Amino acid sequence: MRTFNRYLLIALLAGVIVVSMVGVFRIREMVRPRILARVSTPDGVEMCVIQKCNFSAELFTTSFLYRRPSDVWRWFYYDHEDGYWSASQVKIDPEKKVAVFLRDQQPAITFDWANEDYTLHRFRRTDHQGSPADPGWSPEQFLSAREK
Repeated sequence: MRTFNRYLLIALLAGVIVVSMVGVFRIREMVRPRILARVSTPDGVEMCVIQKCNFSAELFTTSFLYRRPSDVWRWFYYDHEDGYWSASQVKIDPEKKVAVFLRDQQPAITFDWANEDYTLHRFRRTDHQGSPADPGWSPEQFLSAREK
């Protein structure tokens, strides 16, 4: 009986260690800058939804960016007090030149890339032509902030 208890204790400790390690890796991934969705249109317009941890009570900042070929990236606000997104699905309609980014299977952002119209569904607001991002900004540069 005593040997059985020892093996049970070892198994429980191993289980706690494994669960703790998975939790640490999951939290680490959540606090790193990440691209939730990235897509290119048939005519070369690139779009992405990004999220970074604020390390404050305002948990995450989420943004939408796009770039026409040979142009700078342009930015639109989504939320600076956002919750965690694991990813976003994108539906593209090449005929209408519209991309819809989903959150929890619901439209969150609609972008008309022909007119550069950004619709933020939760505010029922449409803005035109995003603000230029910092010079040199790119999704790759954004992700490299993981290492800093």
